[in-house]
Amino acid sequence: MIIRKIRPLELKRCQQLCALAFEYPMQDANLSPEAALEKVRQNPRSMQDVHWDSQWAAFADDDATMLATLTVIPWRARFDGCDVPMGGIGGVASLPQYRQGGAIRGCIEAALRDLRDSGSLLSYLYPFSTSFYRKFGYELGCDWTRWRLRLSGMPALNMEGRWQLSEPDRPLTDDIRAVDRAREARYNCMVLNGDTEYLYLREDPFVTKRYTYVYYDAQDRPRAHLTAVPEGGELRCLRFVFGDREGFFGLLALLMRLAADHSHATLYLPTDVDLRGLLPEWSFDNVERVIEQRGMVRAVNVEGLLRVARARGEGRLRVGVTDPLLPENTGCFEVSFAPDRPNAVRRVDDPPEIELTIQDFSRLIVGCCDAADPEWLPDVRLRCAPERAARLFYRKPAFISQYF
Repeated sequence: MIIRKIRPLELKRCQQLCALAFEYPMQDANLSPEAALEKVRQNPRSMQDVHWDSQWAAFADDDATMLATLTVIPWRARFDGCDVPMGGIGGVASLPQYRQGGAIRGCIEAALRDLRDSGSLLSYLYPFSTSFYRKFGYELGCDWTRWRLRLSGMPALNMEGRWQLSEPDRPLTDDIRAVDRAREARYNCMVLNGDTEYLYLREDPFVTKRYTYVYYDAQDRPRAHLTAVPEGGELRCLRFVFGDREGFFGLLALLMRLAADHSHATLYLPTDVDLRGLLPEWSFDNVERVIEQRGMVRAVNVEGLLRVARARGEGRLRVGVTDPLLPENTGCFEVSFAPDRPNAVRRVDDPPEIELTIQDFSRLIVGCCDAADPEWLPDVRLRCAPERAARLFYRKPAFISQYF
């Protein structure tokens, strides 16, 4: 088996494998490999298109028969107040006759090595199976809360601001981007949107039935935006982005104006956003709240993450990590930290105070759980008080909104 990045004229074959694996009709199936490549180059519609040449594939020994493929997207993401490189894994696909033969394993291992060598600190993906990707060092990452609100049960609102529909001749891109930037700054793993992520604003909402609105406050400042899709008498909000109560109520007031035709609205929000104090009526199915898993995360460079991690207070902690796939991550790292200065990290031979698999390290360093409560982390070995370890490994705001 041969594992390598694809050559230009192999892109169409990758597209075919994805169409088969994810069971969707392939667009432009009649294009030649040359034409398919040129279309992506001239009119990229996603980050996958922009970075089409970042795809890995497994081939039979003839180096021509493609067995499996995946895409690695070079995102910039937030981590503890910094912008860091994060490799997003997507488009994982293989032909059924070649599954369970190690083709995907080979692609993932090669991609992780390349991410490490090229400077990435994190990797993220959306799994078809969490147990499968745990074998490669990934662990449960961010959650989000799915809120379903009965619009007739929402509070009466009289907002002083206004709403504007985004249309192709007036896409409101700068205002939407400004609202997004504020949210991106808050959450670990949050992808920093580039121009490609705003291509949806070129679409005609009267054709797609996807309606994007911006809420402006009384001083005409953009405070929030949403993209809503009507589905069976309800509204599904693909985007519902706000930074404070006024932004939330501004969007909610807009939804209330649609209540005559839509009974409920569904929102997808970070788990630290708690609407319970803002909504007066919870009985009789007025509000439903469900926590849903939102992908898996992996540390690609342990030492790099420890250098930029935001610790609490001043002190030192010896952190032991085991990573079978990326041996540079294996070892004991002494982290010295204090407010207002970068962490100092060095390898030591002393025994670690906290011993972690790469899976647990990934989840803890991002902030998806807390070392102060080790009872629910069966593979973590503590040789210090949990509160001491929790000065570095504690729960933090973490959220990711992009699919890839």
